[in-house]
Amino acid sequence: MDGGKFFGAYRAFSGIRDAVVLNHVPVGCNWGAGMFRTISDQADVRQACTVMHEREIVFGGEESLRRALLRADELYDAPLFLVIAGDVPSIIGDDVAGIVDELSLEKEVLWTEAAGFSGSMRSGYEEALLRLAPLMSGCDTAEGSINLIGFCPDDFKVESDVKEIKRSMKRAGIEVNCVISNCSSEEFKKAPAAELNVVFGQGTDLAKLMKEEFGIPYTELDYPYGIEGTEKFIEYVSESLGTGWDADLEHEIEPFKKVYLYLHELCKTPVSIIGDFHAGPLAEFLAAELGFEVEHLSSSGSDLDRQRFEQEVRGSDTMMIFGSSFERDLARELEVPLVRFNYPVFDQVSIYDNAPYAGFGGAAFLTETIINAIMGLGDF
Repeated sequence: MDGGKFFGAYRAFSGIRDAVVLNHVPVGCNWGAGMFRTISDQADVRQACTVMHEREIVFGGEESLRRALLRADELYDAPLFLVIAGDVPSIIGDDVAGIVDELSLEKEVLWTEAAGFSGSMRSGYEEALLRLAPLMSGCDTAEGSINLIGFCPDDFKVESDVKEIKRSMKRAGIEVNCVISNCSSEEFKKAPAAELNVVFGQGTDLAKLMKEEFGIPYTELDYPYGIEGTEKFIEYVSESLGTGWDADLEHEIEPFKKVYLYLHELCKTPVSIIGDFHAGPLAEFLAAELGFEVEHLSSSGSDLDRQRFEQEVRGSDTMMIFGSSFERDLARELEVPLVRFNYPVFDQVSIYDNAPYAGFGGAAFLTETIINAIMGLGDF
């Protein structure tokens, strides 16, 4: 369920919006990663594949990789190629670095080894970002600016969340310099201009490297769910930068008055949550701000922890599940609503960039989603 190192590397590389990802893998691996990536954005397909078959497994895939790079150089109008070597080339020992170095292409080429069995999805993400680090260059500091690190282009609500976090930051006079990994290659190159790196759950290795290379401090913060969660987030960042901000939140709280009776009746409703680093901050929002009773919380992607979570939920009073599309069958079995907030989400789309779950605006929209999910319970 974790997805392995290959999926983590793919999620990091595919977040460079003007780069082409070349997966040196069999076609099934390429399809699997791309399927999650394109659920909500089928207008942005920037990946190719060497399509390794039995012949390559027996005789090696280096010639296949060479042909693919040359062909991609002809076909794609992109400044950067990012090659991911998956399970098969790692097992048979393809010299990916040698192929990349010997070719004289118009595009810049970076690559990473990411056999799915050799690490977790997070480790693949971390290593891929480090492989991108040579793109960065020293530049003048943009005062009052930060980088946000830890995003993926296939995160549910990513475009909406980024837009809302930027809006919330702007209230405190803080500009977002670069969103990693959901940015252009040029924006990534200029990431060292920020005064502070803010890490959400993953990308810590890159933040440490940037501190060593460019002197940029970093902090690891919770994903900003809810009014209080977003307020804490902004307060910490504004204090770190010395900007200060207007903490008048009356306008942000106003929408909740429209559903007071619903929230009153839902107080102490038992819920269960499963996800990655998003799960803990979401649990804090549900418990502290909406008054839900969080019965079970799991923030691990291992199969064993997922199985344990499902067993615990089946034996509990849980009335609502927060998770990913993987929890759909469990929710149907228990006849309780499922709110999808965590990767992967492949049975819903998110195409409107003004419907966030993060930030001040996200608190209201997420609450609306929760109430509507409960009101639609009779749809089972």
